Amino acid sequence: MCRRTLPLNALRAFEVAARHRSLAKAAEELAVTPAAVHHQVKSLEELLGVQLFARAGNSLALTKAATIALPTLESAFDLLSLATEKIRQHSSSGVLSLAVCPSFAQKWLIPRLNRFRSEFEGIEIRISTTDDFPDLSNSEIDLAIAYGPEERFRCSGVTAERLLGDEVFPVCSRSFLEQHQLKVVQDLQRTVLLHDDRALVEQGIDWHSWLSTVGASNLSAEESNSIRYDSVSLAIDAAIAGQGVALARSSLVCDDVAAGRLMAPFKQRLTVNGGYYVAHLAIIAEQPKVIAFREWLFAEASIGRAIAGVPRSMMAHA
Repeated sequence: MCRRTLPLNALRAFEVAARHRSLAKAAEELAVTPAAVHHQVKSLEELLGVQLFARAGNSLALTKAATIALPTLESAFDLLSLATEKIRQHSSSGVLSLAVCPSFAQKWLIPRLNRFRSEFEGIEIRISTTDDFPDLSNSEIDLAIAYGPEERFRCSGVTAERLLGDEVFPVCSRSFLEQHQLKVVQDLQRTVLLHDDRALVEQGIDWHSWLSTVGASNLSAEESNSIRYDSVSLAIDAAIAGQGVALARSSLVCDDVAAGRLMAPFKQRLTVNGGYYVAHLAIIAEQPKVIAFREWLFAEASIGRAIAGVPRSMMAHA
């Protein structure tokens, strides 16, 4: 289908309905009636000759075709939104002060930041790192990226959106994997486990949690030769250096796995309650520099999900 004939309104209606799994919620976001959303989705199904939803009472279940297409479609609309901001804010400028979790800054934000700077040259970025969620109303911070459950960010006058959800799974270097022949979970008993004490504090997740989830609770993580770290990024870097197997967050190791610096020897993953949230005061939500950075963040995260084939809705309700 060529660009000039793309049914953008219908595609948008489908993307929002699929993300919410609800025609009513989609109608609320799009400021139309549920019947209008239903009509747009129905016209798209007829145009493509594919069923997109299986109706089950008041909820919507995605068909296989819809599930496959959704991550790419979400990414496309995020990129369209970002492109609109580039046009609207071509001459925008100013200083944007960020407070960011240290590990997130090191493993996710910094490797991508040049792309933002090249697209919005007039905005000067100032970054401070902290594990705490700052008091935005009593600081000079414009925008914070912090980790935690949603309730941590329910503050008066603050707008917070979930940027990245998380799964945890074991990772190690290729050389370590080949040396120790990690083929089944029980093989972890004879290797070095890298413990991330920060994840235990923030998520309540440790090796015991993952082992119990995969049915290997009889395998004692404490009996293994182990090394403990109080920093997420240190545990990840230790795994890259071949020191052992780390239990890592998907949000922070996506680049290292994609680049082959880390391998995931087992398929089992544990979805956790929490994620990285983007927060700012509601009164500055329409400032050009805030809009530009927020749209860029979500476009970058959406591209990663599209590559991984993971719909935003799967991460948003973890």
